[in-house]
Amino acid sequence: MDFELELPLAAWLCTLCSLCFSFTQTEQVERNYIKEKKAAVKEFEDKKVELKENLIAELEEKKKMIENEKLTMELTGDSMEVKPIMTRKLRRRPNDPVPIPDKRRKPAPASPSSPEHLPATPAESPAQRFEARIEDGKLYYDKRWYHKSQAIYLESKDNQKLSCVISSVGANEIWVRKTSDSTKMRIYLGQLQRGLFVIRRRSAA
Repeated sequence: MDFELELPLAAWLCTLCSLCFSFTQTEQVERNYIKEKKAAVKEFEDKKVELKENLIAELEEKKKMIENEKLTMELTGDSMEVKPIMTRKLRRRPNDPVPIPDKRRKPAPASPSSPEHLPATPAESPAQRFEARIEDGKLYYDKRWYHKSQAIYLESKDNQKLSCVISSVGANEIWVRKTSDSTKMRIYLGQLQRGLFVIRRRSAA
């Protein structure tokens, strides 16, 4: 009789243990789900904040570059400057025929000196020009080569001398970074050729 009672009790205890184990497993799964959900939400928020900070930093950098470029254009006046056409007066060669004067004009009185010995009228000397070009990602200026990350002095036409580093070399311009405040400036080849800016080498600090 006692043996017959023990069988249902053992079965009931086994069922109870199974239910407890299932309940424990369910709670563990729910806890893991909640934990993973919180981690995913936190990662999303962190990524959102990081993206926002990167966008703000990029916009600030572009704004600073535009302001520096505008300042450079105001200092040099090169953005809307129209280059005047330079004309040269050619001196007559000794073997060239003497030009026939216009008969309608009154001939000038003869000079005791021969035309070959007359002092030549000095023509207006053009502005000093520098050789500047870009090849293979390097700048050739005033018979010297300059490359990215090279330390230089940048002199402007108003006698300002800035300590800079070449940050990049483009197709028709270079970007330099001032060592004083890390702001960037764009210098065009035309500005270097016309002497609006002068580049000098300097020893890196």
